Amino acid sequence: MIHAELRQSLIDYGKDATSTDAFVALWRKQGGALCEQLPPQYLKALDDVLMRIESSRLFSGDSCSFSRESLTDALALWLDKATARLASP
Repeated sequence: MIHAELRQSLIDYGKDATSTDAFVALWRKQGGALCEQLPPQYLKALDDVLMRIESSRLFSGDSCSFSRESLTDALALWLDKATARLASP
């Protein structure tokens, strides 16, 4: 299931068990598939967070404006809201 794969990727990325490129590619593919069933603002919100994660590769540590943890928390919240939206009639 897409939701489970995305949740596991959050754990793996948080533990540095996957690269940023692989993580973002998975979220663009699987999250994008979910967005096909959701209102357009979900895709925009997802893209915004993924772009920040991609940009974070330029920094050796957390930037002054966001951290890896805050970005993965944002994706977890996005996934919670997307899952709830898809479950509602």
